Amino acid sequence: MTGFVTLMQQGGLIMWLLFIVALLQIYLFMQRWLTWPSLNWLPTASSQRPQLLRRAEHLLALNQLEKGLPLLKALVVITPLLGLTGTVTGMMLVFDGLSLGEAADPRRLSSGIARAILPTFASMAVVLLGMFFLSFWQRRARKTLQGH
Repeated sequence: MTGFVTLMQQGGLIMWLLFIVALLQIYLFMQRWLTWPSLNWLPTASSQRPQLLRRAEHLLALNQLEKGLPLLKALVVITPLLGLTGTVTGMMLVFDGLSLGEAADPRRLSSGIARAILPTFASMAVVLLGMFFLSFWQRRARKTLQGH
């Protein structure tokens, strides 16, 4: 656990924000998993209903199946931007140290750069997780609607 906290501290505030985003993504996935709607579809013999009514039922079912996905999409979009922000702020600190003469040692400089790049790496891992969850639910919703 101390290794995790050390890693988070090295990356700064952005790493904690990325951790919260990852937890939100996992929560949304689990919430969707536990509340997957059971749609009450009418039998296929009822295709005598007007096409407009069938289309309305289809859109209502789609809306129900895609509940929560807009928030997940937003998290997937902002995650790389959070990582980039962490990297930029980290590099600003490295260059600030260079200008003050504190990081003239190549080892300290490379260590500072590695710490600055850490949020970008973490954001890529979190965005991959979110993209997996998002594509999983979108594919499942599409298959559910096509099967009925």
